[in-house]
Amino acid sequence: MILEFLRAHQLNIMLVMEGICGVLTLLVAVTKNIPKKRRIAIFLLNLSATLLLVFDRFAYIYRGDVSALGWWMVRISNFSVFFQSLAILFAFNMYLAELVKKSNGRGIQIALKLVYLFLISAVALLILSQFTGFYYTFDEMNRYQRSKGMIICYVFPLFILIAQIGVILRSFKTLPKKLRVTLLLFTVLPLVATIFQLFFYGLSLTNMTSAGMSIVLYVFAIQEMNEALERAHQFELEILEQYKTELEQTVQERTAELRVANEKTESLLLNILPEKIARELTAHPDRTIAKSYPNATVLFTDIVDFTKISGTLSAEEVVTLLNKMFSMFDERAGREGIEKIKTIGDAYMAASGLTENSENGGAEKMIRFAMGILEDVRSFNEISPVKFQIRLGINSGPLVAGVIGKTKFIYDIWGDTVNVASRMESTGEPMKIHVSESTHAQTARHFAYGEGIEVEVKGKGKMRTYYL
Repeated sequence: MILEFLRAHQLNIMLVMEGICGVLTLLVAVTKNIPKKRRIAIFLLNLSATLLLVFDRFAYIYRGDVSALGWWMVRISNFSVFFQSLAILFAFNMYLAELVKKSNGRGIQIALKLVYLFLISAVALLILSQFTGFYYTFDEMNRYQRSKGMIICYVFPLFILIAQIGVILRSFKTLPKKLRVTLLLFTVLPLVATIFQLFFYGLSLTNMTSAGMSIVLYVFAIQEMNEALERAHQFELEILEQYKTELEQTVQERTAELRVANEKTESLLLNILPEKIARELTAHPDRTIAKSYPNATVLFTDIVDFTKISGTLSAEEVVTLLNKMFSMFDERAGREGIEKIKTIGDAYMAASGLTENSENGGAEKMIRFAMGILEDVRSFNEISPVKFQIRLGINSGPLVAGVIGKTKFIYDIWGDTVNVASRMESTGEPMKIHVSESTHAQTARHFAYGEGIEVEVKGKGKMRTYYL
């Protein structure tokens, strides 16, 4: 029943299939997402399948036509059918070789090369048979007739298909999953169809099966390539996500490093400048920073006979001693809210009440700080081989503070208040706190002072001062 249907409709079936193969040939030609060698192999496969069906139909159509056109068409068509059958095997071998090119099996590569050798031999015998009638001849009615050598014609494709089946089986696990069964069917089904065709003459089972499998192979090859592209796309997304994660981590690390660096910079600035001034300088580095304070208190200290003492010491010893003592002053200033201004040689300068509010208690804080400094000097002398005495002078009043310079800048204070504080230190007595009248007026109710004395102050004349 099936055989009768195929006999009756095989020309129409061929027409439909050659149309499909022709369209697929065009699609393959314009497809860009298939690797070049695979695209060439699939293109040749479908082109050969198209031509195989075209010439197979012509061979049936012109069979028995004794006209000149019929004579030529029957011979050209039958030759082309045999040739295109071999061309399909050649194209399939190209495609298979591309799929297994990374295989380490030497036997696989040898089998593929033997296939090409069989194909060359088969083409040579096909051409020879056109002149000798070895494969087939034509009777007086221009009808195709098999010759005794026809069995040889089937032997070559048989060996080729068996070799290709061996390659597929040996590379089965490494082949794309979507193509494994399809590749096997491509070789097995035409082989089965060829066996049937030996017994059912007049049916193009082998040719239609080969063309049909070319169509199926194209479909699965495109599907496998789309999945490969999807996997590549997914891999690309994973790489981008990984890169994003690494970039975020790097940014976080750099941000943390920058934060640490900023904190170090800020800490360094705070060691040089008052906190408010440091923040203003950071925010506006090009702005001139200057402030007026109505009632600040300034302290100067100086080591008695330091020049004479330092002459008996090495430079390293001098610096070490000063550093130890002034570090004690710095720690106390930090604890008691006193702003260290600077050190000049053996002199130490500090201020309090650096605020726009004149009622700030800065004078009282400075007296307590000065008393603490005297305690620090006594403690220092208990453990130091060199004994120091200091003079302390304090004055309160208005002054101006600001940052000087663009490089190696320094926070400093200016005004008559500063000058008088310096004079209080220079006219004072060792290990005593010498204050001006303005400081005395702000602190007299908190501390006990001696009787006021008249002191000649350079640039100011006689001034009334007090010792704590």
